[in-house]
Amino acid sequence: MFTARQLRFRLPAPRTHGGRRRGAGRKPKAARAGVSHHGRPEVTAATPVHVTLRVLPHVWNLRSGRSLRVVEAALSAIRDGSGFRVVHFSLQGNHLHLLVEAGGAGALSAGMQGLTIRLAKGLNGLMARRGRVFADRYHAHVLRTPAEVRNALAYVLLNHRSHRARAGERAGRGSVDRYSSGACFDGWRDAAGRGEAARVTAAARTWLLATGWRRRGLLSVDEVPAVVALGGPPGPPACGSR
Repeated sequence: MFTARQLRFRLPAPRTHGGRRRGAGRKPKAARAGVSHHGRPEVTAATPVHVTLRVLPHVWNLRSGRSLRVVEAALSAIRDGSGFRVVHFSLQGNHLHLLVEAGGAGALSAGMQGLTIRLAKGLNGLMARRGRVFADRYHAHVLRTPAEVRNALAYVLLNHRSHRARAGERAGRGSVDRYSSGACFDGWRDAAGRGEAARVTAAARTWLLATGWRRRGLLSVDEVPAVVALGGPPGPPACGSR
């Protein structure tokens, strides 16, 4: 008499597109994409933010008079906003540094979206082309202490000197970078940095960016700032185009 036996087969797990696995997820599209797509750092109305925004390789040099005028026009158009303010900026060849204030993470996101749209339209118009202008999502570093804000101010307003030092060039005596808001900055301790110019950016409203950072000392145009976060040519310094 035969006894029936049940045979067991080990079947392979079904294939799916979900689940956590190495290499999964949407890939950045740009050549220098790589800004983290994790959640944004906590932003409050009391904390300034250092924002870095990079352009794609085909975009013309930002450190030029024509690019500066486009950036200034975009900043001037949003200057009187209440929930999002750009207080300081500087232009490097392929990226912008901004010091901004926002009412919260949502205000920062909406404000940056509006600004990048204006910048993209202006730069595309300048180049007589269409398409993407920026390489990836912006990088944001929240500044929580007077020391952090002071370091960020130096890094943004004197970034051209930092680039020269990293390239092995002698920084020499400093001056206000014409491709920045440095001519509108009232925190220079040097006579060479003081002056009046038409302002295209908003005035600081947070204690940290308006007053608190001064506890760590005023800035000198001769400083060579260190890298603080992932976060000019001859001519009269100006906050507005001449």
